[in-house]
Amino acid sequence: MTDSEIDRRRFMTSLAVVGVVPIAGCSGDESDSPEPAEDSDSSETEPEASSDEPAANDSTEEDSPDETDTEQTEPEEPEFEFVGWDVPSEIEINQSIDIGIAVENTGDAAGDFTAPLYERTPDSDWTSVSEVNFGTISPGSEAEATLEGVEYQYINRYELRLSDFKEIATIQTISAQLDWGSEYITQDNYVIHVEVPELEQAYEYEDVTGATSQREPDNGGRWVFVDITVRNETGQASFSPARSDFVLLHGNSQAEPELLLDDPVNKGQRFESGDLQPGVERSGWIAYQIPSGVLTDDVTFVWSPTTFDGDISVNWT
Repeated sequence: MTDSEIDRRRFMTSLAVVGVVPIAGCSGDESDSPEPAEDSDSSETEPEASSDEPAANDSTEEDSPDETDTEQTEPEEPEFEFVGWDVPSEIEINQSIDIGIAVENTGDAAGDFTAPLYERTPDSDWTSVSEVNFGTISPGSEAEATLEGVEYQYINRYELRLSDFKEIATIQTISAQLDWGSEYITQDNYVIHVEVPELEQAYEYEDVTGATSQREPDNGGRWVFVDITVRNETGQASFSPARSDFVLLHGNSQAEPELLLDDPVNKGQRFESGDLQPGVERSGWIAYQIPSGVLTDDVTFVWSPTTFDGDISVNWT
């Protein structure tokens, strides 16, 4: 029972007590009733109203509702307030996460609550991306909805907002981190597989005479050969990831792919980009030059294309 109901009942009790007063005054007591005049003829005297009969104004006093009786109380309604986010502040691209959102019903009645989820980036406005259903929430209770398997494919800063609530969650996406030998699936459903790099002081090649010769890096460092395989799982013919989008990091330096004049012996074919039919894969090596003191554990192989939809970065170490 609410305070307003208690106050109203108290007020109605007082009103009932007050309402009794005029009823008692109208019924009269014989000892207080005025005596008939002595010189009046009793036969002509109007009979006095019986105390058992209600007075003419009794029904008006008792049955007419007071203005307060007709007042309607405010209908009980649910009211929802934001409680909090359960979301990581930093994730890798293509990492699957769950986003939790909690709200509370601070109203006086149970109610269903469904609200739009908005998202924006530094380069875009708020856009509705989902409808979040919290179900029926009892008064004074909290409810949490979870969005499962949320992924972001591009490096950016994403902000989330529920309906018109002012609380905002921020998610920063960073490069995907993979081990050597792992596969990455692009947003277009190309599969990229990268093997452990091979570091060599020189590579062997066959010269124009058919003899085997060796070629060392120009700077006296090392050659790095990285074998990669790409497979088209897009469902249609499409261009494979470009060779120029793969770079090698070591320390604070970046090595670009080398265009070798002679193919190394016993290393297979070099990797070439191009159109692939659905289900077709292409393998090959990409060569780089690094300083002689750099080891395999010191290098990171990176695929970092720039697309119309955003930047991508995947690291193999």
